[in-house]
Amino acid sequence: MVKENFNSNIDSNIESELYALIHTILNANEKFEEGVINNTYFRKTVKNAINELLKFNFILDEKKINLSHLLKKMNFAKQYYKAIGIINRLSSLEFSKSSSENDISDQPPISKEMSSTVLELPGITLEITSSFITLMDALKLNGFKERELIEELFRDLVNNMERFPGIDDLIVKIKAIYNRSLSNMLNEDDLNKVKGIIVDEIYQLFKEFQYKLNPKQ
Repeated sequence: MVKENFNSNIDSNIESELYALIHTILNANEKFEEGVINNTYFRKTVKNAINELLKFNFILDEKKINLSHLLKKMNFAKQYYKAIGIINRLSSLEFSKSSSENDISDQPPISKEMSSTVLELPGITLEITSSFITLMDALKLNGFKERELIEELFRDLVNNMERFPGIDDLIVKIKAIYNRSLSNMLNEDDLNKVKGIIVDEIYQLFKEFQYKLNPKQ
C-alpha cells in the first residue's frame, strides 16, 4: 500500500532536504578540488552533512518512505551515489592519513581511533541503517518464503554491526532473533504470526541503534 501511494505521499520538503544535503557534499567537494576551500573546512562541511543525512534516513524510515523509490522519483540516484562515493573516499583517505607526518598544516591532528569514529563510522552507519531497512522490508513483503535471501540479509546486518564499536549488546540481540527466525522457518504454519513479531523486534533494535547514535542529553 505504501509503495502504491508513494508519489502522492511524498512531502516536497523531504525532496528539498535530500537535494540540499547531497548538493552540500557535491559542492564542497567541487570547491575543495578547485582550491576554494581548505581541507579542514571541506572535512567539517561533509561531516556535518553526513550527520544530517543519517538523521534524514531515520526520518524516511519513520515515514515509511523507501529511499530508492524517492531517488527514482526525483531522478536523483546519480547525484546521491556520487555523494556517497565522496563520503567513502574521504573516510578511506582520512583513515590512511591519520598516522602520516605530512598532513596539511591546517588539518588538526586525528588519532587512528578518532579518524575511524568520525570519518569511517558514518559510512558504516549508513550501511547498518540500510541493512535494517532492507531486512524489515524483505520480511514484510516475503516473510520467510525466500529463506536464503532472509538468511543473507540477517548475515549482512550482523556483519555490518560488528564493524561498529560499542553495540555488542545489540549484536547479541539480533543474533538471537536470527537464530529464532531460522528455527521458525522450519515450521510454515507459524510463519505469518512470527513474521510480524520478528519485524517488530528488529525495529525496536533499530530504534535502540538510533538512540545510541543520538542519545538524549
